[in-house]
Amino acid sequence: MNKRLPIFLGLILVMGVASGIIYFTQGSKEDTKKNQVIKKEETLQETPKEGFLAPQFALNDLSGNLVRLGDFKGKVVLLNFWASWCGPCRREIPSLERLYQMRKDKGFKIVAVNSERASASQIASFADANRMSFPILLNPQSDVGGNYWVRAIPTSFLLDKKGVIRWKIVGGREWDDPNVLTTIDQLLGE
Repeated sequence: MNKRLPIFLGLILVMGVASGIIYFTQGSKEDTKKNQVIKKEETLQETPKEGFLAPQFALNDLSGNLVRLGDFKGKVVLLNFWASWCGPCRREIPSLERLYQMRKDKGFKIVAVNSERASASQIASFADANRMSFPILLNPQSDVGGNYWVRAIPTSFLLDKKGVIRWKIVGGREWDDPNVLTTIDQLLGE
């Protein structure tokens, strides 16, 4: 009997260690369910893809005022990530401005997030020279673009009045194209 006691204690120890490993690698069923619910709720709140709420942010504009994406709730917003050194970004600016002028009085906003390490006065000079009248926000760290999974510029997101991403557009385009205007007008009418 004395010889069996160490074997018995060894078995209990092995089973206890194995149970601990299983628990810590898989967690309890309740913990797993709880984590899935939290992850699902986070995903529903802010995921940078079509059909999900746009991630919120706050950045300074060219005048140093803090602007939040939430300030535009109730408006259709074209969120455009760009830089002045980017050729496709420069080419689409005139059509962005035409689009803005055509729809700004109907509840449409363009919010241009500049992702370069330049001073506000340098970006303002560029904006003036290119007749950009829509809000320009400064994000030299590009962390907002990172939150939106922007991998190339220009990248734009069309948000509906509730802040839901309805369209992600990678690359430059003619923004005053009739198909784009139709899409925006549909969102403005919702």
